[in-house]
Amino acid sequence: MVLLEKHISEIDMSAIALPDDKLEECKYFFGLLSREKNRDKFRWLLSAFLGACYSYLEIRAKSLYNAFNDPETGEPFEDEESLSILRKYVRTFQNKNNTSYVKTSGLHVVTKVLYKIRKENTHNYSLSIMKNGESLPEDFCIGYLQSEDIPALQFCREVLELFNKIEEELSEA
Repeated sequence: MVLLEKHISEIDMSAIALPDDKLEECKYFFGLLSREKNRDKFRWLLSAFLGACYSYLEIRAKSLYNAFNDPETGEPFEDEESLSILRKYVRTFQNKNNTSYVKTSGLHVVTKVLYKIRKENTHNYSLSIMKNGESLPEDFCIGYLQSEDIPALQFCREVLELFNKIEEELSEA
């Protein structure tokens, strides 16, 4: 019991992020993006936004896989209803030998694009950002081919709208 008390006394509860922290992080980076007119700084902020969005989905999935604890064994088990909601938007996978390992991939049209851009930016090369007009940052686009550009802020708004929809559906479950 003394060890448990010592461990508990070591915990700084203010250091522990609230459950909605990753969604707030996404919104924070979007706020910065929506004012940034310098292309390089915009690219860096967009990269941070994409990372936060990916992390939001991964952490959300992991929390739903480990939503409850069996009162007898203490083993975690999933919130099936909430996972079914999330699975409308992302594929989820939990390693049965290591239940803390949870992965997601894009399923919804917006999450497919999110995962593709984030993967390329993380593993292959830095983001390409085009300037397709003078109204910055609104006219910044993701990509380097004008025929395949993605209006960056418009896409970010779609991601945040989707995340808000997911949260709304989860709160109703």
